[in-house]
Amino acid sequence: MNDHDRDSDHANDNGDHERPGSKQVALAPAGGALTSLAALQKALASVNTAAIIGRTGLPMMLFKREGSGTWGFGQKRTIPESGSKWAVNPLTFKYGYICFGDNNKVVDERLVSVSQPKPVITELPDTGFPWQEEWSVNMKCLDGADAGVEVVYKANTDGGVKAIAVMVDLIRDRINGGQHDGKIVPIVLLEKDSYQHSQHGKVWFPVLNTVDWMPLGGPAPAPAPASPPPTEQPRRRRVA
Repeated sequence: MNDHDRDSDHANDNGDHERPGSKQVALAPAGGALTSLAALQKALASVNTAAIIGRTGLPMMLFKREGSGTWGFGQKRTIPESGSKWAVNPLTFKYGYICFGDNNKVVDERLVSVSQPKPVITELPDTGFPWQEEWSVNMKCLDGADAGVEVVYKANTDGGVKAIAVMVDLIRDRINGGQHDGKIVPIVLLEKDSYQHSQHGKVWFPVLNTVDWMPLGGPAPAPAPASPPPTEQPRRRRVA
């Protein structure tokens, strides 16, 4: 239903269908409340909310393999500043599947937190297009021109999925090692690498290069610069 259809809904709202003092939301059908509940259950089961609820509202960070391999985020495909540092939020890892239709448009997407069982691909609806594995994680830029920018990095290529999976392994190993001092957030550089494909030539893939770690609460504040020692004032000569 589009906005015009909603605006032109001709349902009568004068209350004539409801007894005075009644608190019913709607009248139960002739079959009773159980029939109504079963019908509602069936209707809601067919509604796909996963692709909507799963949206973060953040700009999307993508890595394009074409050309020389480039990172970019947002609708304008802004290229991150070279050498900028990004914090990977370990609480936001998701995995699942995505389905693209004609003109590379997203038909459906099913992502869940890695704390939940991964969706079973054979149980996903048949959209007429193939499902592809997809992983995602939120990141925040810590310095440079993009400082403060938060994005969701989504990947559905082998190289991209592997880059995120490597982050999961690194964080898991660090937590299990117990020598992290609360610093379990990877700070990464957005880099790239390539390999030679027999048919496609040079193929670029994303690399999240971990250069440091920080706590979930953010980086430690920079220490205040030390105050310079007071300069000794020259003594005045006594005049006789």
